[in-house]
Amino acid sequence: MGVRATRIRRYGNGCLRRTARPVDPAGPETAELLEQLWATLLKDGGVGLAAPQIGRDERVVVVMDPEQKQGQRKMGLVNPVIRETFGPKVSFEEGCLSFPGLYKNVWRPRGVVVEFDGPQGKQTLRSEALAARIIQHEIDHLDGILFIDHLSAWQRFLLWPRFVSYVMFEAWQKISGKERAD
Repeated sequence: MGVRATRIRRYGNGCLRRTARPVDPAGPETAELLEQLWATLLKDGGVGLAAPQIGRDERVVVVMDPEQKQGQRKMGLVNPVIRETFGPKVSFEEGCLSFPGLYKNVWRPRGVVVEFDGPQGKQTLRSEALAARIIQHEIDHLDGILFIDHLSAWQRFLLWPRFVSYVMFEAWQKISGKERAD
């Protein structure tokens, strides 16, 4: 029996604002977490997911690069750290599984160099365009940063009714006991 998908935490859940801790890249718990992240991402759709989004405070993300050929799209990054960004900042409409239905333009550098723990030890990945954006978004999650933090204060203010709905959903999950069921 495989690892099952779990519930994605929405804005208002404290786990989204915590800094994730490094993990043992060779540990069985890390392999299981990667499987759980993939199962959840595939169930809910999207192109990336970070461990904090499923309530785990570990530095692990999964990225699906839609610009790659089938079989080369999936990347699991353990203990990723952005070492460099490059190129001009470009605006692109981003969404987030922790903010269902919300899409906003966010400015990010075009390219990124990220170091992470892979099967053969430390690895470095240089990426541009969409994959670089996804990686930056997911690593932000590991540092308690959300894509809305890249918006202006005025843009965030205009979204407060939407934010209230996410907070209410998370509060209901806690009150109903569904938070503990995962």
